[in-house]
Amino acid sequence: MEYFKTIDDATPIEDISSLIPTHILNRDELNEWEANNILKATKKFLTKSTKFDFSIESIKEIHKEMFDKTWQWAGKFRTKNYNIGVNWHNIQEELKKLFGDLNYWQKKKTFDLFQQSIRLHHKLVQIHPFVNGNGRHARLAADIFLFSHGQKIPIWPNKSLIEETDIRKKYINALKSADTGDYSLLEQLMQKLL
Repeated sequence: MEYFKTIDDATPIEDISSLIPTHILNRDELNEWEANNILKATKKFLTKSTKFDFSIESIKEIHKEMFDKTWQWAGKFRTKNYNIGVNWHNIQEELKKLFGDLNYWQKKKTFDLFQQSIRLHHKLVQIHPFVNGNGRHARLAADIFLFSHGQKIPIWPNKSLIEETDIRKKYINALKSADTGDYSLLEQLMQKLL
C-alpha cells in the first residue's frame, strides 16, 4: 500500500513503519522534514573542503546523514527489487565497479572532473542502492565529489525535483538519456545550475 502520493518516476513509499517522526501525516510534511535532514548533511559535507574517498561505507554515510532523522533504513542498502535499479544482490558489486571507474578516470584523466561528477551522479541513480532518496543522494554525492576537488557545484532546485515540475521532467529525461550513454542533456542541465 502506498502511504504518500507519489509523483511520476519516483520510488513509491510503500511502508511507513520505518518512519522515525510520528507526527508526519502527508507528503508535504515528509518533504519538509527530509529537507531539514538533508540540509544538515549538506552542511556537514559541503562546508570544509577535504579529500573525499568514495567507497561502500562513505556512500552509506552520505545517505545516513541525509535521512537519519527520518528513516530507520537510512544508510542501509535496499533488500528487495524495485522497478528501477540493479538487482539488490548486485548493489555492492556495481558500486565497487563505479568507484573503480571513478579512480581510473581520475588517474588517466579520461574525463574532466565535471564529466566525472555527471557519470557518478547518473550511475548512483541507475544502481539505486537505497529504499528511497536515491536521486537526492546522487546529487549530493556528485556535489561532494566536485567540492572536494575545489570545483563549482550546481545549485539544485531541490524542492522542484521532488514535485511534478518542468525541471523535474527535464532531469528525469536527462537521466533516461544517460541510461543510453548520452550524457549531453544531464551535462546541459547541470551546467545551467552552476
